[in-house]
Amino acid sequence: MFNHRDATRHLADGALRPVQVSVWYPAATTASPPLTYRDYVLVAAREMTLAPLGADGEKQALENYRAFLGRNGVPATGIDDWLGTPMLAHAEAQSAPGRFPIVLVAQGMGGAVQDQAALAESLASHGYVVVTTPSPVRLGARMESDADVPAMADEQARDLEVALAAVTPRAVADPTRIAVVGYSFGARPALLLAGRHPAWRALISLDGGIGSAEAKGWLAPRALDRGALRTPILHVYEEDDENVRPDFDLLASLVHAPRTLARVNGLRHLDFITFGLASATLPSLGAADAHRLAALRAVFALTRGFLDAHVGGHPQAWTDATDARALAGLVRVTPFGSRPASAR
Repeated sequence: MFNHRDATRHLADGALRPVQVSVWYPAATTASPPLTYRDYVLVAAREMTLAPLGADGEKQALENYRAFLGRNGVPATGIDDWLGTPMLAHAEAQSAPGRFPIVLVAQGMGGAVQDQAALAESLASHGYVVVTTPSPVRLGARMESDADVPAMADEQARDLEVALAAVTPRAVADPTRIAVVGYSFGARPALLLAGRHPAWRALISLDGGIGSAEAKGWLAPRALDRGALRTPILHVYEEDDENVRPDFDLLASLVHAPRTLARVNGLRHLDFITFGLASATLPSLGAADAHRLAALRAVFALTRGFLDAHVGGHPQAWTDATDARALAGLVRVTPFGSRPASAR
């Protein structure tokens, strides 16, 4: 993790904008014990101050997080189990030899490091340096209407550019191979970044706002040269959540970008964050769901396959990821050109 202050931007109180950069990478040795989900929550609690919490600060941060989950219907026993769950990553592990492609992850609205930790760990374990920053909402940005979408997306894109600048000098990172993944709102800054950096090799939208009916008119012509964009795009989406309705008009306007749709059956919008994986596997968070777990694994496999093909230089990886036997009816993959049939 790297802590930065952006001298070009300020918070409402005049302080330099904090940019907390969380990084996962392939490791050679893992002498330290694995992180738990609790560790990620405590990292997120330092986003504003970029300073150690101390014992009282950690206690308060965990109490706040428990209260937040409780208000959203998560049972107390499940919260404790989840916070104590070992993850895959190890803190400060020695990096594996070599240089690895960089994947920037744009969090959803209000998202923090823990929300895409499972995906980030998975990608790092398969040879990627994965980098994320907090949602601007967590730093005081306000989202009161659709009119606020462009500024919010630009702010998040700039945070990720700061993060990239912090990571590219590291010996483990290969700045000639970069991709961006955006979940929910995060797909909007991801698209802005792809437009600003034409050499980047892939954009993946996970139930993202670039394929949603919500705030569909957010992208002004001056914000992106749609005709110039040629970055390969994978848009993974679901149709089971009535609050997130697909709309592909924006994707249709990106006429020179190779676009692929992947409709996943049996997932809802919040399943695309770490909570989805946890709630599908921990009985104390609810009923374990084998179908949802299989669907999430398919999403991870599609994400990795698309990156391996376009960033890693292994085209066969996408063919393998989209093999009908591997997807087992969980996902329908469609090259963009006509709207796929509804899952309903």
